[in-house]
Amino acid sequence: MKNSEFAYKYNNKEYVVHVKHAFQRNIYYRIKDGEFYVSAPYGFGKGSISKGLDKFAEKLINQYTATHSNFSLEDDYVFLLGEKVSLKTLNIENLQELQCFLRKKAVILLTSLVRKNEEIMGVSEPYRVAVRNTVRQFGSNSKRTHTLSFQIDLIHYSEEIIETVVIHELAHEFERNHSKNFYNIVYKYCPRYKELQKKLKKGIHK
Repeated sequence: MKNSEFAYKYNNKEYVVHVKHAFQRNIYYRIKDGEFYVSAPYGFGKGSISKGLDKFAEKLINQYTATHSNFSLEDDYVFLLGEKVSLKTLNIENLQELQCFLRKKAVILLTSLVRKNEEIMGVSEPYRVAVRNTVRQFGSNSKRTHTLSFQIDLIHYSEEIIETVVIHELAHEFERNHSKNFYNIVYKYCPRYKELQKKLKKGIHK
């Protein structure tokens, strides 16, 4: 395994890019604390990685910005299920307590929404539900492990917005790709899917 880093300029701002090379097929991009982290196969150099960043940087930065506008320890608030809530009301004093609280709430709610929609959609084998810290996508469906994984920051949005992600991932039980049939399933169980997804992607909490 080989690690390196380089400077990448986007919209007149310079970002540090941390690169980890490994024996893998695909290249993965993420952003953390205002810096890019890239996991790439051996043979992918600075040029190839920079071309990928040219394509994905805007999306990653927008998601990072939206995520970090969900709460403020300085201003003493957090967005919870679409509502702005005082941290004092929740008896939370630091970031570690806040993250613990949000993860617990997210696991309970997402598991409940998955079980509810599994029954409605006719999913025979219940999925394992995981909540992760990721900015690449709001949810994923692993056929291999029969696990639905969700981004923890979904807990900041209204329940109906969160449910669009649950329905989307459960629809992959029946259609693995994003075909017309897939979206027919999604819209059958969530007629307002497009409208609510637009809010999620724009960081509109409710």
